[in-house]
Amino acid sequence: MSTLEQLQSDFIAMLQGHNTSFTDHIAQQTGLSPEQRSEIYQNAYQIRLKKVLEQDHEMLGLYLGDELFDQMAEAYLALFPSQSPSLREYGDRLPNFLSTHSPFQEYGILSEIAQFERLLLQAFDAADSKLLELVHLQSIEQTDWPNIILSVHDSVHLLTCRYAAVESWQALKNGTPPPSPELNNVQHWIIARARDKRTGFYPLSECHFQCLMSIKQGLPFGFICEAAANVTGDQQQGTVEVMQLLQQGIELGWFLQTSVTQ
Repeated sequence: MSTLEQLQSDFIAMLQGHNTSFTDHIAQQTGLSPEQRSEIYQNAYQIRLKKVLEQDHEMLGLYLGDELFDQMAEAYLALFPSQSPSLREYGDRLPNFLSTHSPFQEYGILSEIAQFERLLLQAFDAADSKLLELVHLQSIEQTDWPNIILSVHDSVHLLTCRYAAVESWQALKNGTPPPSPELNNVQHWIIARARDKRTGFYPLSECHFQCLMSIKQGLPFGFICEAAANVTGDQQQGTVEVMQLLQQGIELGWFLQTSVTQ
């Protein structure tokens, strides 16, 4: 490691509180001591990372309240110092942190709200791609339909909630009290960036969720219809459900241009 690389590494370690000897590299000046000046950098570093969590997880912050959010941020910063040149990914481990560390793990809705907010960010950041259009499907021979391989846009993410995480997020966004966190049944959601570049989220039926899971696994159209039939209990109704999903997905830009297996 070069002298410059070592100096940079030591500086990062100092920011994270792991290298107290870095003050030896700080020149003596009148006024503040090297230790005091290093503390200014350390505090600024911690404040910046906390601001990232606040900006990326605004509704989670409202749900927790200031005191608990500060407690969460301090614990997270201590366990997970930034490892990337971009701060966009800094909170990626937050959902797992909330589900495995006390006292947050006692409230499952917290990790789900955090995961929902992470997926909104990822959908927004996804790269552009050529989308599937109705005209592409119209050009496919009927005999080839069972072998169509559909693929989803990079912005498409699926989320299964056991708590009212999305409903609570919506309520807080609208300035209203969140509902009870408990759900009678699990709720499936799709998070994706629409054709107009706005990020949206939509509830999914069990059938449409299973179809999208099959699509993400790279299964051909025939298998997707079978997955739908297994949920509905009827082959014809399953095919109808798949076609409805396909129509909605084309309108909203969920799918990429498709191919046919050989």
